[in-house]
Amino acid sequence: MDNKVGSQIKRALRVTGDYFVSLIIFAVFSSIVFGIAKENIEKGIYVFSIIIFLIMFLMIYTNMSDIAFREKRPQYKLNPSPYKGFLYGIIGTIPIFLIQLLYYLADVVLYIPKEFFTIKRRILQAFTGPLYWLAKIISYNTWAYHVVLLVIPVIAGLGYLAGHYEFYIMKKLKIFNKIKRKNEGKRKK
Repeated sequence: MDNKVGSQIKRALRVTGDYFVSLIIFAVFSSIVFGIAKENIEKGIYVFSIIIFLIMFLMIYTNMSDIAFREKRPQYKLNPSPYKGFLYGIIGTIPIFLIQLLYYLADVVLYIPKEFFTIKRRILQAFTGPLYWLAKIISYNTWAYHVVLLVIPVIAGLGYLAGHYEFYIMKKLKIFNKIKRKNEGKRKK
């Protein structure tokens, strides 16, 4: 593990990759939600978006925690800042934001008529799938779909902080201890 700019960008792009994986999961399984929530599709997608957000949160959080744990090892002599995860998150969010900017560029260059406003909005909502629920809470305007991207660097930063300070939620909740006790109880019987 090194501290070269290219390596740091590569680690930051893991955040982008995690977002796109959650976006693909959202796209693939949203048709099931459409089938289940026929009468109230809006509410179904809203709830499904929260579930996908939790998956995305776990992926980004654990990846950044793992990166921090590795970077902190003394043999690498990197001495990383505990807040480096926020930088990784910002760098990882830039490609997502640039793709969203293409939405406006297509509107200006192609001049899409107002009749297609709903379709344009649905495309933006689909691309913001894991964060759709948060955008709906903030506002019904399109700017909210861009502002919610600020959550991604926060998640990455928190994950990095957790790995840097070796704060593991599962250990704090003592979940593994409960599972160990159950398994030991089964073995004794």
